[in-house]
Amino acid sequence: MKKIFVTGIGGCVGHYLFDLLIANPDYDLYLLVRDPSKLLFSPGSYDNVHLIEDDLKNISKYADIIKEMDIVIHAAADWAGHEGNLDYSLELFNLIDPVRCQKVIYFSTASILGENNRPVPEAETLGTHYVRGKYLLHKKLPELPIYPKMITLFPTWVLGGDKLHPYSHASTGIIEAKKWLWLIRFFTVDAKFHFIHAADIARITYYLLENETKEKELVLGNPAITASQFIRQTCRYFRIPVFFQVPISLPFVILLADLTGHKLHPWDLFCFRKRHFVYKTVNASAFNLKYDRGTVQGALNGL
Repeated sequence: MKKIFVTGIGGCVGHYLFDLLIANPDYDLYLLVRDPSKLLFSPGSYDNVHLIEDDLKNISKYADIIKEMDIVIHAAADWAGHEGNLDYSLELFNLIDPVRCQKVIYFSTASILGENNRPVPEAETLGTHYVRGKYLLHKKLPELPIYPKMITLFPTWVLGGDKLHPYSHASTGIIEAKKWLWLIRFFTVDAKFHFIHAADIARITYYLLENETKEKELVLGNPAITASQFIRQTCRYFRIPVFFQVPISLPFVILLADLTGHKLHPWDLFCFRKRHFVYKTVNASAFNLKYDRGTVQGALNGL
């Protein structure tokens, strides 16, 4: 049996990934979970699941376990600070035995990338704690002994979630904004971006576990879509008609933030000015995998 150590299994992508991993009887799973109460499955129901209830900051306590791993999947993210995305992640990677371990799959974020999928310096100077931590870690990865066996995934805007899987941050935002769609439908911004469903990320991750690829860095996303298209298709999914859309400018956004007492973060301003987040992406279809979540309607299914 292959011993697989996984972080972030309690999140949206993690739950979809668990569905695939647990179906393989050849996998012996070691799951680092900070809060088991958030799991929508029962880990105690499986003989090949070993639950480690702890925080990533205490990862050194499990050095002996990690050195025995054949595969490591690091999908956890620290949304509040940078330590989990940088310091504790580095500590985890340095505990891995570069001789025994066959493969490491690490989840970064497309937010740190710019043209031609290259990291943008502004991610370090202007980024939030989350973005800055991911950027700095990406710079340090080539220095790690395990680096030759690493595959880095850069998910774009992640949608997903249902009764059996927790909602992603993006899907949670859409659910909260649903009551305002009657108003939002009349506005748009000059922006373009990619999205991808968590189920597709899980499918690609599982494929990479079982197969080799020449690419060591993959940006995960469906074809880019404009903000106007996304709003219209989201409204169509919720059966809300859209008759027209008025473009919103950056000065208006800044004024609205000031009037409502919300100060925009420098990274927010950078993103508003950049507007088009378009990369060279791959999705499940690139690996001949099931691909039923590539449209807005498909990605929103379950909300």
